[in-house]
Amino acid sequence: MQIDRPIAIAVTLFVILILLFSFVVPKYHQFKDLQLKLGEKTAEFNAEYEYFSEITRAHYEIESKKDSIEKIDDALPTDSNFGRLVYFFQKKSLENGIIVTSLFLNKAPQIGVGDNVKELAFSLNLVGSYSSLQSFIISLERSSRMFEVTTISFSSGGVESTFDPASPPQFETQEIYTFNLEVKTYSY
Repeated sequence: MQIDRPIAIAVTLFVILILLFSFVVPKYHQFKDLQLKLGEKTAEFNAEYEYFSEITRAHYEIESKKDSIEKIDDALPTDSNFGRLVYFFQKKSLENGIIVTSLFLNKAPQIGVGDNVKELAFSLNLVGSYSSLQSFIISLERSSRMFEVTTISFSSGGVESTFDPASPPQFETQEIYTFNLEVKTYSY
């Protein structure tokens, strides 16, 4: 039995086409799907890489400006710690030669300037000289915390004599006053 050559070629081509469509074409479609998924994953990876690169850059930028941020945090602290404020006022008053006799919180913290910024108002009763008060107020202005002196009232309390051994023998007199300061500060 002899098979005709054209028929054998036709049958062979037909079998090759069937094998091609049954084995190769599904693998080709699978390959294209995998290639598409690879492209999506690559794009997703690149987007995440750029996102994390931006976060890292922002982190290093914040770290480089840490001193400035700490100054801002000191100026507007996150809590209304009254103990720290009382200690601050006591320390600054002693440094400037004035005595804090009493400190009162005028009203409960209220929302002030911004949505989250709270305003704290204090009333300070001080005893000392005018120059001591002046240097105390200057030290409040120079502190990193934001203070606003809203009112100052005073009354005369007496006369104090001091002797300065560096100068010629003479007495200097400084009048002692009782001061009442209304001070505002802020926190968030």
